[in-house]
Amino acid sequence: MGQETVIDEKGRIVISKNVRNSLGLKNGMRVKMYIESNRLIIEKSVSPDEFRVKMRGFIKKGSGIPLSDPLELKHIWK
Repeated sequence: MGQETVIDEKGRIVISKNVRNSLGLKNGMRVKMYIESNRLIIEKSVSPDEFRVKMRGFIKKGSGIPLSDPLELKHIWK
């Protein structure tokens, strides 16, 4: 999906409604931006609850790996 947008005098860009809807982006949501291969990548930030759900089951009890609170680990990716 390729769409053009304009950067305004304050450096802001508008993400079209159909793109926002496709990604589930809502007003006030936080997103991450980074540059990869000379491209601007914008992706949804993961809420603490979404992060917990996604991490559930990665380390099984009794595996010998110390259990950690996923929220304590999340700071690594900030």
